[in-house]
Amino acid sequence: MTDREHDQLLATATDRFERRLSEEIGAVRVTMVEQDTATRQDISNLRVEMCDRFAAARVHTEAQHRELIKWAFVFWVGQVAAVAGIVSALS
Repeated sequence: MTDREHDQLLATATDRFERRLSEEIGAVRVTMVEQDTATRQDISNLRVEMCDRFAAARVHTEAQHRELIKWAFVFWVGQVAAVAGIVSALS
């Protein structure tokens, strides 16, 4: 094999390698874009779900708070009645 044939073979192999490398890099980029899009969609869905669940938790907490205030009021009224009864009995 002469130097010229050797150089031509090397140039052909280099061109083929670069072409193949470009194809593979393009395929990887397409895959990465698809995965990025899917990941962004998953994050978006998660945000919506979190907002829904936080809203439900907020409603539940407010209901519990109202219930607690109601029973505290009942307790305070009972205490006032008991103190008034004791004061009227001692008078």
